Amino acid sequence: MGQKMFAVLEQARRIESQGAKVYHLELGNPRLPPPPAILSRTVQALIEQEVGYTQSAGHPALRQAIAQLRERAWGHTITEANVVVSPANLIINQFFDLVCDPGDKVVFFTPAFPSYWAAATHMGLQVEGVTLDLVTGYDLTDEAITRALAARPKAIVVNSANNPTGAVYGREPLERLAVECDRLGIWLLSDETYGEISFGRPFHSLGGLELPRLVVMSSFSKLFSVPGYRIGFVIAHPDVAEKFALSVSTLVSCLPIFTQLGCVAALDCIEDYTASVRERCVSMTEWCDQALQGTNRISFVPPKAGFYYFLDISACGLDDLTFAQRLLEEQQTAVTPGSSFDPSLRSHIRIATCGSVLDVHEGVRRLVALAETL
Repeated sequence: MGQKMFAVLEQARRIESQGAKVYHLELGNPRLPPPPAILSRTVQALIEQEVGYTQSAGHPALRQAIAQLRERAWGHTITEANVVVSPANLIINQFFDLVCDPGDKVVFFTPAFPSYWAAATHMGLQVEGVTLDLVTGYDLTDEAITRALAARPKAIVVNSANNPTGAVYGREPLERLAVECDRLGIWLLSDETYGEISFGRPFHSLGGLELPRLVVMSSFSKLFSVPGYRIGFVIAHPDVAEKFALSVSTLVSCLPIFTQLGCVAALDCIEDYTASVRERCVSMTEWCDQALQGTNRISFVPPKAGFYYFLDISACGLDDLTFAQRLLEEQQTAVTPGSSFDPSLRSHIRIATCGSVLDVHEGVRRLVALAETL
């Protein structure tokens, strides 16, 4: 199945190879400089020739640092045995592989991150989408939770703060979902990758609940602006974490030591750095809100976290693929089709606002300009 945003990127690169400028709004590829500590420690590790194998579950120093960070945040004991380091996209595949059999049903609250769809399809799973509504700000409602549980799936994936909508779900519905999943024997993956860059509503992590079928995942790609490091992590019951570690051993042996040690160093400044990321997100969101409100052809809910907008373009009279193609060809601006996040959402697109300020501003202006011509 793959991910359409990378197909868009490839097409944009072909246009660039012919000498044209393309404004990239399709990928969540942060352009803020990473924390200096992560780069200097990575370089130091390379100079020290830390290029061999390490534990499949992750370098002990990184696992310990993650455990300490989450223990302080969640208020209960987290140890190295609860933590496994793995690429975030791979974690999604690993989760489905470990808890599901081919033909099992899984539920996503949609619009949902394309990797969930791709991984479930790859594993031969049945996907049931529970669509959240623009009218409610794409919030997680009791009605949506009831529908998800009524499907009696093997597993549910919940993503707060959300990609692509920027919604941040409230404590009560999240905890209701987790407790009911535990009662019904349903596995729950809580993807909290964007939680620490929430700015419009308090973020609530499900990691504060000690439930045996709950797996919490996150990533350093967005937190530290290092997507190329490909380092994510899961926190789960030790027995579940052990299965993830065996999966890493089978699939990739281990992640590089030098990038893991870089992340250890960056964790010492995580609060200051994520504060700067949030500040940047707030500034960019304020500008984009104003620019997008300049046309009545686009409907949206301002994000409360991260750097994505999920835009309803139904008033433009084009489906998502046609709109994205015309925007790239006519305005040299790349976006992600909405059907990447749910096959039924053909009247939406997603834009990412984490590129350079000048490029994002110009790309959004061009998007609005195309919408106004339709």
